[in-house]
Amino acid sequence: MDVGRIAVRALIAYAYLLFTTRASGKRAVSQATPVDLIVSLILGDVIDDFLWAEVSAAKFGVAVASIVLCEVVVKLAVHRWPRLLPVVQGSPVLVLRDGTEDGDALRGEQMNEGDLAHLLRQNGIPRERWSDVHLAFVETDHHLSVIRTPEAEPARKEDAWRVSSPS
Repeated sequence: MDVGRIAVRALIAYAYLLFTTRASGKRAVSQATPVDLIVSLILGDVIDDFLWAEVSAAKFGVAVASIVLCEVVVKLAVHRWPRLLPVVQGSPVLVLRDGTEDGDALRGEQMNEGDLAHLLRQNGIPRERWSDVHLAFVETDHHLSVIRTPEAEPARKEDAWRVSSPS
């Protein structure tokens, strides 16, 4: 196959994937779920077959449309039946409670204490301040959500107003 035909097929594939991805309501890549990853992997394989003319444009279009339709059906099902959300997307995992890490939960997330320390430092919490953390969850996007103890919460502008205003 000549270079010009490959370039045209690539342009067609790009335009079609862009259209179907936007039509499916895709969010930012940083918000990708396991389903999004699976769809991306499958689409990557399908586009490879199309680029090298192993499948026709019609077969490529049907395959991509079918995959996107499956993704939309899953998202609609999750919206209709919220109990499916943890099955499709996973659930947050409690890895730290009152300054003490949960080794089993960390292992389940394929993390160690060093990984947890890294995520806590990103939240401005050094190792010596872990006791300031009431709860820490590894979210489904692998970010860490931290709930500090009330005493360790940073002061806010509203707090200063409460202290200085008469009751």
